[in-house]
Amino acid sequence: MEQTSIENLAFEPDVELDGAICSCLYKLLPTLKPDYADIVWRADILGEPRDRIAAGLGITLNNVSVRIHRGRQALKKRLEEMCLTCPVHGFLDCRCDEAEHIRQQRAAALS
Repeated sequence: MEQTSIENLAFEPDVELDGAICSCLYKLLPTLKPDYADIVWRADILGEPRDRIAAGLGITLNNVSVRIHRGRQALKKRLEEMCLTCPVHGFLDCRCDEAEHIRQQRAAALS
């Protein structure tokens, strides 16, 4: 299979998962190292097979696995640092925007 045909494959996101997953993920993923953000997006969010990712990037399957692992670890750390409510409920059924609104209201009341 040619590299150009692999790169043109479209993957549809899982709508049900998209509705349940922590919305902070979408805000924090771009803050990761670009190689990690791209590979986590493709493998975990889009569900693209690792062998296609490797072929599309011109890297080994082992390198894809290493980047996914490192990217997930970096994202986990960032989520734990930045997302105040999600560690309590496992990063599902996110209420982070509501929590941010409540923090802003409290800060304004204290000012």
